[in-house]
Amino acid sequence: MEAVGDVVAVLSPDGRFAEVGAASLRVFGTPPEALLGTAVLDRVHPEDRDEVARCLARHGHRASATPIGPFACRLRHAAGGWRRMEVTALNRLDDPDIRGIVLNARDVTDRVEAEQRLRASETLYQTLARSAPVGMFQTDRDGAIVSANPRFADIAGLSPDALHGHGWRAVLHPDDRARLEADWAEAWASGQPILLNLRFRGADGGITHALCQVSPLADADGRVQGWVGTLTDMTEYVRTADALLMAEARTNAIVDAAADAIVTMDGEGIVHSFNPAAEAMFGIPAADMLWSRIDRLIPDIVGLLQDGGLAVYQPGGQAQGAGAVREAEAVRGGGGRFPIELSVSAVETGGRRVFTGIIRDITARKRAESDLIAAKEAAESADRAKSTFLQIMSHELRTPLNAVIGFAQVIEMRLLGAQEVDRYIDYAGSIRQSGEHLLAIIDDILDITTIEAGGLRLNETPIAPPALVGEALNLVAIQSGKRGVPIHIELEDGLPMLSGDALRLRQVLVNLLSNAVKFSNPGEPAVIRARRAGDGGLELSVTDTGIGIAAEDIPKAMTPFAQVDQSMARRYEGMGLGLSISKRLVEAHGGTLRVDSAPGRGTTVTVALPPGRIVADA
Repeated sequence: MEAVGDVVAVLSPDGRFAEVGAASLRVFGTPPEALLGTAVLDRVHPEDRDEVARCLARHGHRASATPIGPFACRLRHAAGGWRRMEVTALNRLDDPDIRGIVLNARDVTDRVEAEQRLRASETLYQTLARSAPVGMFQTDRDGAIVSANPRFADIAGLSPDALHGHGWRAVLHPDDRARLEADWAEAWASGQPILLNLRFRGADGGITHALCQVSPLADADGRVQGWVGTLTDMTEYVRTADALLMAEARTNAIVDAAADAIVTMDGEGIVHSFNPAAEAMFGIPAADMLWSRIDRLIPDIVGLLQDGGLAVYQPGGQAQGAGAVREAEAVRGGGGRFPIELSVSAVETGGRRVFTGIIRDITARKRAESDLIAAKEAAESADRAKSTFLQIMSHELRTPLNAVIGFAQVIEMRLLGAQEVDRYIDYAGSIRQSGEHLLAIIDDILDITTIEAGGLRLNETPIAPPALVGEALNLVAIQSGKRGVPIHIELEDGLPMLSGDALRLRQVLVNLLSNAVKFSNPGEPAVIRARRAGDGGLELSVTDTGIGIAAEDIPKAMTPFAQVDQSMARRYEGMGLGLSISKRLVEAHGGTLRVDSAPGRGTTVTVALPPGRIVADA
C-alpha cells in the first residue's frame, strides 16, 4: 500500500479512514496519519457528498467481489483547493484481515482540466467560425470541402447541406472554373498558398465577387494533405470601384465640357489639370500650364489662399468643400489683364491638399454692372427723400408704441392687483406721454424730411433737465425691463432750466437710452448723467457696458442707415438711425454730440448744449 501511486485507503463501517496510503501526502498534501479517524465525507466537495454517500451505501451492507464505481468526485487538498478524483470501492467488511471498504482514488485533475480546456477551445473556435464576417473552410487534397462555416455558404449561395464535397465549384462563374483548376493544381505541386478572385452565380442570376485565400496543410514530411482558407465577400468593393471609375469618367466629361475654366493645383500652387475652357480663356495650351505655377495666370491667388480670403483652408483647420467666391485679376497668355470671379474648394487625402479653382471671365458683367450702378444711383437720388421718410418713421414710432402697448397691457390685465390705483394712474400718464410723443412726431412728419437740409423748426420752451430725463426713462422702461438692463441716474444738484424743443431733446435721450439698453449685457447697468459743463452749458451723457465701437467706425455710426458691422443687424434690432438723428437734433440746438468708445469697453455718448441754452439757475 505504501508503494501505490494512487491513493489507497480502507474505510471503517462508519465511513472513517482506518488506513491510508502514503500517496495521500502527494495527492492531498496531507500525511496519512492526519487522515486516520476522520470521516471521508468531510473531505468531499459539498456538491458531491450526496452522490458519494449513495455509492458507498449501495454496496456497504454486504461483502461483494464486484467493485463499486468508478465514480467521480472532488476531494479537498490541504492548500484549500479541490482535486478531481476517479474512485473505485470494494466492500471487504467480511474479510477478517480488512473489515472495511477499500478505496482506490486516482487523481484525474490534470486530465479533466485538459478536457475542459479542449472543449472550451473547440467552443471558441466554433463560435468564432460562426460569427466570422468571412467564410472559413477546410478541404482535402483535391479541393473537396470537408468543413465550412455558415458565412462560406452565404457567400457561395449554397445551403449548408450542399457545402461538402465539390458542390461549391458548381456555382462558380463558368469563366472562373478553368482558372481555379489550373491555379489549384499549380499550388498543389508547389505547396504554396493561393490567392484568387472568384465569382459565384446565385440562383437568381446575381453575381457575388469574392477573394479566396487558401493555405496548404502539410504532414510531417511536407506533403500536402489538405487546404484551409477564407472567402471574403468583395461585391461592395467591386461595385464601389466600378462606381468610382464611372464617376471619374463622368467628372472628366463634365470638366471638359464646362463653360468655366476649371484648374486643379496642389498646396504649392502647381497646376495638375487645365480644362479646355481654361485654355480658351487664358489663350494657353494645357501642356504649357501643367506643372507650372498658377500665379503665372492669377498673381493674387497665393495671397488669397494664405490670408483666408477664399475660406478654403487655414493652418491647423479642416479642408472644406466650396470656398467663397472672390473677384480677382488674371493675366492672358498674350498679355493684358481682365477681371475674373474665382471660387476655390479644397480636399485633403493622406495629408496632401488639392485645390480646385473654378474661374469665370466677368469682363462683360463688370461693364454691365457699371452701367447698372450709374442708373441705380440716378434712381436712388430721386427716391432718397421717400426712403428716408419711411425708415425714420419705422424707427421713431417703435419705442413710444412699445411703451403705450406695454403700459396698457399692465393696466388691462391688472398685473399689479386691483388695489394699485396710483401705479395704474402713473402708467396711464406714461401712456399719455408716449401718445403725445407719437402725435408730435406725426404732426412734424413734413419737417423730418428737412433734417438733412438743416431746416428743422424747433418749438422752444423752458425745460427742466430732471423732468426731461424722467420722461425719457419712462419711454424705455419696458425695453429696459425686458433686456434686464437697469438704468442708473446721476443728476448734479442745482441743474438750471434749459431753453429748447422738449420733444426733440427727449427724442435724443430716448434714442441714446434705447441704444444703451440694446447693446449692454443683461444684468449690467446703463447710466444717464446730467451736469453743468465747464463752459457754463449743460452736458447730458449716456454710458453703456456693451460691445463698443472702434474709433475708425464712429463716423460710420453717425451716418444714416449704416451699421458698423453687418453682423450687428442680425444680433440687434434697428436700422442705424438713432445716433445720426440724435446728432442732427443736437446740432439744431447749437450743441454737439460726442461718442467715446472702444471695442469691448462700452460706449459713452455725450450731448453738450451751449451756455446760450441756459435759462436760469435752478
